[in-house]
Amino acid sequence: MTDDRDRRGPASEEEPLEVTDPGESLQDALEEEERSAIRAAEEKLRSVEQDLSELRDRHLRKLAEIDNMRKRAEREKRDHFRVALMDLARDFLPILDNLERAMSHASAEERQSNFGQGIGLIRRQLMDLWRRHGLEEVDTRVPFDPTRHEAVATQATDEVAPNTVLDVLQKGYTLGDKLVRPAIVKVSVPEREERSDRSPDRP
Repeated sequence: MTDDRDRRGPASEEEPLEVTDPGESLQDALEEEERSAIRAAEEKLRSVEQDLSELRDRHLRKLAEIDNMRKRAEREKRDHFRVALMDLARDFLPILDNLERAMSHASAEERQSNFGQGIGLIRRQLMDLWRRHGLEEVDTRVPFDPTRHEAVATQATDEVAPNTVLDVLQKGYTLGDKLVRPAIVKVSVPEREERSDRSPDRP
């Protein structure tokens, strides 16, 4: 029996493998790989930028909180100092009143003497010191103001407008925008008002 291989003749070489080309070249594959890497890098960059933005926002909020705390501490410090200064001013004002009474009762010769000038100098120095801390006299050149003046006497007159401050019995003072002590004053009232206040059985 003759072998089929013998019928075909001598053994032929192995047939080559058939490779199907998908149509994608090496260059295309490299470009796609590059695009994928770029997309991944862009996504990573966006994530890092978002994290950085969040960190920046938290940092700014912390800075704002610290600044608010500093301002609040400074404001509380000023308020405490102002309260303490007002208490000290209330204790000091009677001393200043006595200095001014002494000067007002002194004669012209006594005020011109060395002693009188020394008292006047001390008073000026004390007032300069307090003014540097914001102590000011209440203005009495304006019409009567119940928020800054205290009227303890009135005088009937039509020579000036009603509620004019006629006399200052005790000076008032403010410290900044706070009233330390009102000015004690005498105020004008119209004469007709004074007469209407009298009882009918009085002349």
